Amino acid sequence: MDYRQALHCMNILAIECSQPSASLCLSSDGDIKFSTEWKAARNHDSFLFPALEKALSLLATDKLDLVLVGAGPGSYGGVRVALAAAVGIATVRKARVVAIGSWDSLATDGAAIISDARRGGWTIRRPDGAISVLSTEELHREIEQGLLVYSIETSDLLINRGISAAKSGLVPTATGLVDSWLQLTPEQQSALADKPAEPIYVRPPHITEAKRKPWEISQ
Repeated sequence: MDYRQALHCMNILAIECSQPSASLCLSSDGDIKFSTEWKAARNHDSFLFPALEKALSLLATDKLDLVLVGAGPGSYGGVRVALAAAVGIATVRKARVVAIGSWDSLATDGAAIISDARRGGWTIRRPDGAISVLSTEELHREIEQGLLVYSIETSDLLINRGISAAKSGLVPTATGLVDSWLQLTPEQQSALADKPAEPIYVRPPHITEAKRKPWEISQ
């Protein structure tokens, strides 16, 4: 069995709560066995836990190998809810928790992904995976220079802000997290798994960073 086959022979639970349109899925041996989605502005937990209960009931006593969590960019609160739930499940099921970029599966055709970062800025994920915040003027300049742009924002919002995007209304999904993970090499997976499982900060957090993240678990 080569490493690509080995990657698919595992049970993966994926949770994506970085946007109001959230989702969860269970992948077994490379196939999606369960998938659900919901819309929630600030109450992801009320939808997330029934979905988790359903997924885990389908898994039954089979081994859970990995819990993937969409790390954003997006709702810091939504990502934290997902991470807290993931750590609780992983602790009981002796699984690994890995935070993976929510937009990774959206970045196709060499496009950059953008969203409204408020305060007059735009969050951008570049084709190489780097994430930063640009002003509207800086984003306009890069688009004029030929940058291909996709967005999670609606076409109406983009038009109102004077931004041109080749695709709009993209939605990060739990199945996209699984796809992104399975496309990585073992070395890339190992490097990602060694990073702290935490939200992606597009701006410096306004709190003191803890020396040990509350959702980190010992392996």
